[in-house]
Amino acid sequence: MLSGCAKGLEKTTGLPGYMASEEYQSRPRASESLFGTDEAVLRGANLEQILTSKVVIPQKARLAIMPFGQRREWRWWSEEFSKLDQDIETGMVAKLQNCKRLADVSLLPSMMVPDKQSIPYLREAAARYQADLLLVYRAGSRTFDKARFLGPNEVKAKCVVEAILLDTRTGIVPFSSVSAKEYTAKKEKNDYEFSETIARAELTAIKMGLEKIGDDLDKFLGALP
Repeated sequence: MLSGCAKGLEKTTGLPGYMASEEYQSRPRASESLFGTDEAVLRGANLEQILTSKVVIPQKARLAIMPFGQRREWRWWSEEFSKLDQDIETGMVAKLQNCKRLADVSLLPSMMVPDKQSIPYLREAAARYQADLLLVYRAGSRTFDKARFLGPNEVKAKCVVEAILLDTRTGIVPFSSVSAKEYTAKKEKNDYEFSETIARAELTAIKMGLEKIGDDLDKFLGALP
């Protein structure tokens, strides 16, 4: 059974070998989409231009930042927790404000976030805000309070933050990043209940993930000519 499983894996991962075969390489080159329905979304000529063009980011660009999807609402509002929720992006913003390639970094006002968060609508919102670039992020998290190394009043949160950078002028995404962070929190006397401890752990892990995204974007922009 083990050898049979291994053989199956070889077939699954053997596509590059097939594409490198003489028979496959002798076929005519497919230079455009072979599926007619694709033309309703993006024409072949436009696609060729997109793949062969370069994005030029201004030397002093204005960057706007926004979360993707609906922002999570929390039921627990101690003063400390409220401040943490409000400051979730501040670490990332502070890092990017020191980036020499960026003239201004700010959060996209919530009233400007489109209801339909597709690329065309996000691009329009960024243009109305006169932002050269739009950084869109999405955060997901899981919490664990039952593990050998955790105490009875402790919780660990694991968070994954995904982000894309949208160039407003062209609609192209020249940068993307994924950050995974974890944070362990202990129930404090000011916590409304243990549920607030869990939420605090999630927010802290998300904040750490966003700061890592900020570092990655700073390095990307700093390496551009």
